[in-house]
Amino acid sequence: MENSLFLREPHNMWFTLTNVDTAFAEYISMRRKNMEDCPQVFGKVTVFVAYTGSSRKEMYDVAQRTLQCYLKSTNYTLVLVDLDTDPLVQKRCQKHQVIYYKKHCAATLYLPKTEWLLVLDADTGVVNPNHCIEEWIDDRVSVIMYERFFNWEIMAANYLVRNTPFGNEFLRKWAEQEFKQPSSWHGYDQGGLMMLLLELLIPDAVKEYEICNEYWRKATNYETYMATVICVRLALGATTVWPDKIRIYRKAEAFARDGWISIEQWSEDDFMIHGWKKNSIEEWDSPFKKEIDLSLCGQNLRAWHWQENKKLQPVDMR
Repeated sequence: MENSLFLREPHNMWFTLTNVDTAFAEYISMRRKNMEDCPQVFGKVTVFVAYTGSSRKEMYDVAQRTLQCYLKSTNYTLVLVDLDTDPLVQKRCQKHQVIYYKKHCAATLYLPKTEWLLVLDADTGVVNPNHCIEEWIDDRVSVIMYERFFNWEIMAANYLVRNTPFGNEFLRKWAEQEFKQPSSWHGYDQGGLMMLLLELLIPDAVKEYEICNEYWRKATNYETYMATVICVRLALGATTVWPDKIRIYRKAEAFARDGWISIEQWSEDDFMIHGWKKNSIEEWDSPFKKEIDLSLCGQNLRAWHWQENKKLQPVDMR
């Protein structure tokens, strides 16, 4: 995300199965096969994409066409929000000047209309439609995030949030981080997210928060900012699930990832790719050999044409 916007087996099996909701227990090992229906076992799922002005058509056409094609095979609801003109956003989020935080504020306005909200940057597209969003929903928690491949940040661009008191509180507090970030090299909502995770997940870690916050305020470039990220990750430790709060997927296990890290190669385990700021597949070495034809989209793969050399086995991607 630049100037304009844009279920695997759990790791921590320290809980008992009786503590898991029935829907999660039934779906925990399921995965979409042959573009079959995506059962709404977790209630209504809405896909939320934020952008500004004409950027959706000028910068993100490839990503958005893949998303639209995928959604034609599902019953998910799509919400496209222009952060510059959306009436609700203009009324309730006008104090936000940083577009990244304005996006999270906007998400708080649409969350009450659904059970789960998949929030995406506009440059996030679908590389493999043979997945359901429910594969990554864990109803023990209210927020689902993932690690980035190339560093230790928790990704700010794409996440799942549930319409619960904690889910709503999380989005509100994240948006408010705009007014807490230092004037130094802060990493925008990435830095704000790291500090918020520490605050919400380990509220008693006062000393650790002070130390990490000091790193954040003294950062002068990417390298010194990474001290903040590492500080927070050390405090959080190896835990990936905080019941009723947040789950963080490990690298290579989430619903999305950055595409450049694999030179746009992908495997069956992949679902969405972040970073497609192009209007045509001819503008870069994309995974596709033909443009998506929306008239062919549905519960089939007729619109999807991949380059053979871009598909790898899951083990090779890891």
